[in-house]
Amino acid sequence: MIRRLPGAAATTILVVAALGLACWFVFSAISGATLLTFRTGSMSPTMPQGAVAVTVPVRASDLAVGDVVTVQRAGASMPVTHRVVEIGEVRPPGAHEADIRAAAPGSGPPDLASPDARQIVLRGDDNDAPDLLPYALTDARRVVFAIPGVGAALMTLQSPVGLGALTLLVGALVVWAFWPSRATEDDEGSATPDTHQDQYTHQHQEASR
Repeated sequence: MIRRLPGAAATTILVVAALGLACWFVFSAISGATLLTFRTGSMSPTMPQGAVAVTVPVRASDLAVGDVVTVQRAGASMPVTHRVVEIGEVRPPGAHEADIRAAAPGSGPPDLASPDARQIVLRGDDNDAPDLLPYALTDARRVVFAIPGVGAALMTLQSPVGLGALTLLVGALVVWAFWPSRATEDDEGSATPDTHQDQYTHQHQEASR
């Protein structure tokens, strides 16, 4: 019985994980939600480095001061996730001004003539000053909530080494838990002679009557 506890625990973990993934896939398909891992500490202490956040798509016209959003500036290699500190109408750029167009990661260039277009200023919670340039955009991804400390574990599990180690661990627990023990084999093996003896005794008693 005790040997089966690890196997039952491993099975329970796998079932719960499968249900969680199924629920996440359904929620993601309906809402467009994605997971975001904070790789820097610019949003500390509320969203420190290593935190994982759930983000959903949002139009720029629906943003409010205080929202935490993820945007990617045109030509930039990495997105930025900071808090909105100012929202205004899009200002036409000057001839020699920097390109301030931005969009949600994975989106195309913004249509700044759209009624949804806004120009926003972002600042990290741990930064002393706002970002150097504003962002002109029509869409972004808004952070719904974040869980500190999950990012490192999630990134490890997503790596080939982490997935392989997890698979081997669960497999070893299941095999160990359900592998027949020697005591069980001995009990099963000794059952046959006892059965034969009982049958012989019964037949002998019947013959003597």
